[in-house]
Amino acid sequence: MKKILVINNDFDTMALLKTWLERKTYEVKYTGNQEEVPEIVKEFRPELVIVDVLQKDVAEQLKENEKTRSVPVLLMTGYTLKQMNSPVPADDTIEKPFNLPLLEKKIERLIQRTA
Repeated sequence: MKKILVINNDFDTMALLKTWLERKTYEVKYTGNQEEVPEIVKEFRPELVIVDVLQKDVAEQLKENEKTRSVPVLLMTGYTLKQMNSPVPADDTIEKPFNLPLLEKKIERLIQRTA
C-alpha cells in the first residue's frame, strides 16, 4: 500500500482528503504541525507529501534536505499559479477546490515516479 503524508492546518480538508485517499487504498497520515514533519517522514516514509501552500516552507525544507528531496511534493493552493508570484517548492500543484479526477491523476503520476 502506497503512503501519503498530508500537511495542512485545515483539519476539515485533511479529514476529507484522508477519507478519500483511504478509499483509493492509500495509507495516509496527516498533521497540521510543521515541527512534526521531519519525524513523521523519517518513520512513515511516504511516497508522496501533499502540502498546503500556507505551509510551503515545509515543502522547501523537504526539497532542500538530501534525505527527502526525492520524495514528490504536491502543493495544494487556493491561488492560481499566476497569483503565487514566487517559485513553487514542489513537483506539482493542485488548485482548490479540487478536481478529484485531476487530483487522482497527479497523485498516481507522482507516486509512480518513485516506484
